[in-house]
Formats: sequence, C-alpha cells, structure tokens
Amino acid sequence: MFVNYSNREKAATAWAPEPPAWVMVLAEACDRTNQRAVADQLGKSGGYVSRIINRSYAGSYPEAEQLVRATLAEEEVVCPLYGQMPLKTCIRNRRRPKVVNWLHAQFAQSCPTCPNNTDRPHDEQED
Repeated sequence: MFVNYSNREKAATAWAPEPPAWVMVLAEACDRTNQRAVADQLGKSGGYVSRIINRSYAGSYPEAEQLVRATLAEEEVVCPLYGQMPLKTCIRNRRRPKVVNWLHAQFAQSCPTCPNNTDRPHDEQED
C-alpha cells in the first residue's frame, strides 16, 4: 500500500524534533500547490525544494533559508539607510552587480557592514 505523505509531514519527520519555521513555510507552500510551482517561485529546481524538505540538501541551508524567507514568507527588515523594506529588496540591493546611480552607491557603501547582510563570511558577522 502506497502512502502519500504531505510535504509538511515529510519536513516534520526529516527535521525532527523541531523543524525550523522557514522549512515549514516551504513545505506548506508546496502542499498548497506543488514542489514544481514553489521551485519556480524560488528560481530553483523541484529537486532543490525536495532536498530541502527532506533535509538531504548538500548546499547552504542558510542561503536556502534566506531565499525562502524573502520569497515565500515575504519578511521585512529594517534597513539602516531607508527603514522598513522587504527582505527580497534588501538582498537585491546588496547583490547589485554594478552601481548606476546615487541610490545604488549608497547601498554599495552601506550594505557590506550592515547587520542584515548575511552574505558576509561567518567570521565577519556579528554574533
């Protein structure tokens, strides 16, 4: 007999005893639609989503967490320069490949030392 477990159940089992909230956000989004649709939202593959839910991903979990929080949880952060902004916007601003105007220049100057910047190497981050 084949039992089809929900993504939420899979995540709860794989991440026991206490799955992180962001993993449950990912699993619940998959249960509402499907893994492929959620993967498309994240700009990743269905296998990526499956491996995160099943805790078998070989890559960076902190990066996956940030992607899920920014895209699916629609979290916000307080930018030292501009106040409240979506986490997704914060990530885009600090990863901008080149400066093309004064606003980009301000982000380029401030983002490297910002406490919201999780792109810095771990030894540079404040604990």
